[in-house]
Amino acid sequence: MRRGSHRALAVAVLVAAFVHAARGVLHAHAMLVSSEPAAESVLAASPTRVRLVFSEEIEPSLAHIDVVASDGRVDRLHVAGDPRDVDAVIGAVHPLSPGGYRIVWHVVSADGHPVGGSFVFWVGARAGSPPPDVTDDERTLNTAWGPTVAAAPLLPALLRGVAIGVTMALAGVLFFMAFAASEPPSAAGDRLVRPLAVAAPLLLALHALAWCVNAAPEHRLTTDSIASAIGSTVGRIELWRLGLAFLALWAVWLVRRPWLALLFAAGALALSGATGHSAAITPLVAMPARALHLLAASAWIGGLLWLLACRALAIERFAREAVRVSGVALWASLIVAASGIAMAAVFLTSPWDLVHSAYGALVIAKVLGLLALMAFGGYHRFRVMPALARENATPSRMVMTVRRELATMVVVILLGGLLAYVPPARSPASSPVAASSSE
Repeated sequence: MRRGSHRALAVAVLVAAFVHAARGVLHAHAMLVSSEPAAESVLAASPTRVRLVFSEEIEPSLAHIDVVASDGRVDRLHVAGDPRDVDAVIGAVHPLSPGGYRIVWHVVSADGHPVGGSFVFWVGARAGSPPPDVTDDERTLNTAWGPTVAAAPLLPALLRGVAIGVTMALAGVLFFMAFAASEPPSAAGDRLVRPLAVAAPLLLALHALAWCVNAAPEHRLTTDSIASAIGSTVGRIELWRLGLAFLALWAVWLVRRPWLALLFAAGALALSGATGHSAAITPLVAMPARALHLLAASAWIGGLLWLLACRALAIERFAREAVRVSGVALWASLIVAASGIAMAAVFLTSPWDLVHSAYGALVIAKVLGLLALMAFGGYHRFRVMPALARENATPSRMVMTVRRELATMVVVILLGGLLAYVPPARSPASSPVAASSSE
């Protein structure tokens, strides 16, 4: 086991080194890097279009561009993606008379997060006063919805953490049910997995609705905003994930095939790797790393829940299950750590981001939580489990510490939900357009 642990650690270090060398240059939500017309430019004649280029792929169906005149008139453009550049959007402009104009834009990047901003240009001559900057209320409409923590919308982040956590618990318990030893505690397992199978699709649906509201420019759930959200790549992934969760519910309640339900629940978790920052920042590395992160963590949390379901068994059978869970948890913790290192190497521009950004602070909090969870695992493996072999032993001591470990894991999972909405650290904007944008 020690040799296997050393090999896993070596692989984790190599993966982290490779990812650090191969990572891309994108380290936040989408940034406006150039525009036509350019910010603060003076044009001899009216432009025929507005073209905005961002630092990452943009969802055209969720993009909005307004041209605001000096007298306050607003022209909302019909926006489409640039067929030659997935990072750009284009809107046709009606002829503009001489004067100052402000472009107010709202987009949703490939990670599903809304970003907004504005800049000014002139037609004819640089004369008169341009339209005023967007107000604080308008800026709020362009970014997060509701209460925020570290610039992240609190309600969608909490719903994401809870929904993914319940889906992880469902997949993890199904894993131990599908590969249980002889005479599994099916009644206790069923009592545990059935409510999880119901809760997972409901919570995923609530998160999808909260994401739609957060992504909409006015933060209102309308027919148009729902249609636009569903038509986006992020929206389709949300629908596929929700569909897989409902199939897991069907397999648990009607077909009663744990292995089939496990396949659907694991698929929903794997799809989660294609959402959030992983979809926008070095996706070829970040997406599989995140999928592995969630799948390994699901086996870990599922094992803890499985032990609670087994607490009424005879002490000999409980001890065998504890050994099995401990072995799975050991490998799961190594995979969680290795994949976490890979994602941190991709999402952070330098080690200093850990102490100079909200994203880094949350990463440190998750690392501390992971270390606490590993400490629980070591305590169980070397102190509690050997005591189960003693005469008149009971599982009560291990059940008590497993509950504490589960409580710690819940906190770590909720931090993960918040981390998915907090923008990673980035270098200061270097272009005038990026500097003038508001997020």
